[in-house]
Amino acid sequence: MRLRKRILGLLRDESGTATVESVLWLPVFIAFFCIIADASFIFFGQNRAYRIVQDANRNLSVGRLVDSIEVETAVTASLADFAPNSVVQSSIDPVSGVVTTVVALQASDLVATGLITAFLESTITVGSSHFVEY
Repeated sequence: MRLRKRILGLLRDESGTATVESVLWLPVFIAFFCIIADASFIFFGQNRAYRIVQDANRNLSVGRLVDSIEVETAVTASLADFAPNSVVQSSIDPVSGVVTTVVALQASDLVATGLITAFLESTITVGSSHFVEY
């Protein structure tokens, strides 16, 4: 009799309903935060690559690097730690004296969780141009 009363009391008790709802919503919130983290890492990687490209172009512009092959080598070496599958192309326009470097980054190298596969299949392109000063 006491066991039956106790079970009926537990069935009528509504004090745990908020816990059940929060447990149901928890995967949605985790997925949302994972998407935010992946997007943030992609934007951070893009900004980091842009800065590397600018530095390499500037080094060629002031004479620290000699030609576009050295620029490509320097950029590839700098990107190796966080974007090993990047493709670097650099060229110097002989008429205008402008060095242009373009980097194609794989988003799969930049994401943290890889929860959304659309991020993994994307390619991020970063480019910069500078006048050669020497």
